[in-house]
Amino acid sequence: MDWFIAIGVMCVVFAGAKAFCDVRGHRHREFVFKLLASLCFLCCGVIAILLNPENLEYGIFILCALIFGAIGDIMLCMDAFFPKGSYDEGFFGVVGTANFFVGHVIYLILLYYYAPISQTPHLLIALPVLPLIMLAVILSGKITLSKTKSFLMIFYFLVLGGTIIGGASFFLGNQSDAGIIVLVATVLFTFSDILLGLKTYCPAAKIPPKVAPFFVMISYCSAQVLYGLSVFFL
Repeated sequence: MDWFIAIGVMCVVFAGAKAFCDVRGHRHREFVFKLLASLCFLCCGVIAILLNPENLEYGIFILCALIFGAIGDIMLCMDAFFPKGSYDEGFFGVVGTANFFVGHVIYLILLYYYAPISQTPHLLIALPVLPLIMLAVILSGKITLSKTKSFLMIFYFLVLGGTIIGGASFFLGNQSDAGIIVLVATVLFTFSDILLGLKTYCPAAKIPPKVAPFFVMISYCSAQVLYGLSVFFL
């Protein structure tokens, strides 16, 4: 357990350092700290699998999601190496977002595979909540997006809502340390994404630009560490 605590602390420290560099505009340093934070939560997943090989299948699911998340993180920070608005910057942005989204989908599949929604069908009532909120915000004019991006944002929030439901279903089906860890990780992950979306696309929300990066990164990296840790406790 000491290993996980040490890795978790380092991951959060690197996440905070990444956010600090983001606020200060130190893009190359931001890339380095984001890489280190990603390596930390990957290590957490690998060590958890090695210490609990009985849950190898679940561990592989988690590790795949962590890998895609790490790749997405790194690519989204590649803008430090290319001119603003260049083709290369746009390319890495799109590929990074796609990898990050794949990580989300893997978590979604994982949660519903290990806690079938047929056991908790009443939770599906909450599925439309997040996408409807996003739709209302878009229609209010507080977010200026193209029709394609508006559709993608609504779909993305549908996935986030499905992830929250999956986390709750997993907890109800595994009322143990692993269930609690996964639920907390899912809430933190979703909080990070929503805050990032509001900061990026919704100026009317008035999210403090010098504060938001810390909440986004620390909650996101904490979630990834907890997902890795859940392999050990399942």
